[in-house]
Amino acid sequence: MFAKKTPFLARTTPRSFVVLAAIALSLAPTFAILDEALNLAFEAAIPYIEQGFEVREDTWSGEIPSGEPKLVRHQMFRGNEYWFWLATSFDDCELKLEIFDGEGNPVGIESFTNAKTAGVRVLPSKTGTYFIRVTVKSKDDRVDLLDWGLVYGYR
Repeated sequence: MFAKKTPFLARTTPRSFVVLAAIALSLAPTFAILDEALNLAFEAAIPYIEQGFEVREDTWSGEIPSGEPKLVRHQMFRGNEYWFWLATSFDDCELKLEIFDGEGNPVGIESFTNAKTAGVRVLPSKTGTYFIRVTVKSKDDRVDLLDWGLVYGYR
C-alpha cells in the first residue's frame, strides 16, 4: 500500500555519487577561505574579550569585488558598547569598516586598521537599526574577488 522509502545514498548511482563529490570538493576551498577570514576577525577580538566584551555567534562573511562596499544591517541597543571586527585572508588589502545610524550619520567613536583586520567601536545613542559598511580593496589589480568576515561583541 505504501511505498518503502529508500535512503538517498542507496538510490544514487556511482556516476551521480562522483558528481556530488566533485561539487562538494569544488566548494571546499571557498568555505575554507571564508572560515579563514572569520577566524582572523575572531582573533582580532581577543584583546577586547579580555576587557569584558562578549563576542556573539552572529557573523557575516562572503566574497565581494575589490573596492565595492557591502552593507550589513544590524540592531543595536542604547546602553551597550559594541566592537565590530572585520578581516580578510588576502594580503595587501585596504580594509574600511564604517557604521552609520538610520539617518546616515557615522557613529564609530574609535577604530583601528591593521594588515588584515579593522575594527570600530560604537556607543549607540538610541536603540535602532544601524548600517555597517564593509569595504575590502586589493592593492593588486589582478585580484577580483576578496573574502571578508565580520564579527561583533558587546558589553
